[in-house]
Amino acid sequence: MRKGFPLLFIVILLSSCLKQEDFPNRPDVNYIGFFPNPAATSKADSLGFVKFEFTDGDGDLGLSDADSEGEFALGEPYYYNLFVRYFEKQNGTFTEVVPPLPFNVRFKRLSSVGGSNSSIQGEMDVRVYADITSTYDTVRYEMYIVDRAKQHSDTLVTEAIVFNF
Repeated sequence: MRKGFPLLFIVILLSSCLKQEDFPNRPDVNYIGFFPNPAATSKADSLGFVKFEFTDGDGDLGLSDADSEGEFALGEPYYYNLFVRYFEKQNGTFTEVVPPLPFNVRFKRLSSVGGSNSSIQGEMDVRVYADITSTYDTVRYEMYIVDRAKQHSDTLVTEAIVFNF
């Protein structure tokens, strides 16, 4: 019992020093990198994935199946909550291309892990593709997320991605 008391005291002392993270209510993203798909053999395959960190102070990221009316309905502006802009390097300049099917993503509701604090943080991987009709071999992506209060994060920008197939 005596040996356990100092250990318990240290644990309580250290836990009292832990600070609850306090993030802004507007979602925030931080680009980590692009990770290529080693199995990709054509533009029909996923080129790989973009990884980024995110935070949201009020924890209202993601949409459930019930979030399907009004601006969150199919065909409406906020049906998706992760928006992807696609650029191809054409004649030395990145030009935005709108693919036949959008690269946008609708991700499920996220929740905080324990505690009374509703803020959330984590990492997200987004699989990316190329326009299969294009003749260009260098692309770039811009992405941002939107929470249920329709607050937009800043836009993250990938490096130039070159593929050889």
